[in-house]
Amino acid sequence: MKARALAVSTALCFASAPLLGAASIPGLRASGTLVVRANVQGAPVNVGGNVALYHKGSLYRLDLLSLGFPGTSGDLSALAATLIGPGGVSALYDGATGALTAWSNGNRTYYTETSARPAAPAQAIAAAANAPSGAGDPLAALAGLASALRDVQNATIQLVGHSAVNGHPATNLDLQMKRQRPGKPLENYHAQLALADDLSEFPVQITIQIVPATTNAFGGVAKLDLTNIQADNPDDGMFVVPQGYTRVDSIAGVLRRGG
Repeated sequence: MKARALAVSTALCFASAPLLGAASIPGLRASGTLVVRANVQGAPVNVGGNVALYHKGSLYRLDLLSLGFPGTSGDLSALAATLIGPGGVSALYDGATGALTAWSNGNRTYYTETSARPAAPAQAIAAAANAPSGAGDPLAALAGLASALRDVQNATIQLVGHSAVNGHPATNLDLQMKRQRPGKPLENYHAQLALADDLSEFPVQITIQIVPATTNAFGGVAKLDLTNIQADNPDDGMFVVPQGYTRVDSIAGVLRRGG
């Protein structure tokens, strides 16, 4: 499963609460686990680790603090730990601009990429839905919404029930989306979200399935569980690349250990 696809699809799931008309929680910090069952060139690979999440406004930062291969020997898990290095890796997503940034504290490297479009579909739909009826040009608003969804083939959001998840009363949603960008293979996403009713519908559990375009392409299932969440106002410095880090040309470059 490509790191960028996983990071962006997870961030978009976090940003989906405004689609329900829910008030966005101003800020928080959380810890939990991330488990990925991936398909790499047709072979299954399971990997998991501990994470920390920070949220403020439109910004989301996910820290991967540890990494291992569940159900395998300690030697393999130790090898997995070398992929992220001491201090772990961080991914930052700006829901307002679509910008994605990742950095490694061990390598002191970072990568950043800005979306070619001004807003992701989730933000565009939410803005259109929440705009005052008498403000602006309604045709322009519809045109903006159509532009944001131009590459989306189809999408559905379904309410599938209510239950307690990770200690919170939650509303459970099932999301499916297919999109195809020009010159790119069809992307097929299926996500299940548990939105905490006592945290302004912030997701406390996300399961994302990315169906590969071919049997040898990247794909798989990722499950994020947030088990310790508290309202907070993280410092702005949490959402910028640390000073002195060197820019690389890909997320893979962030994970690559130096000689």
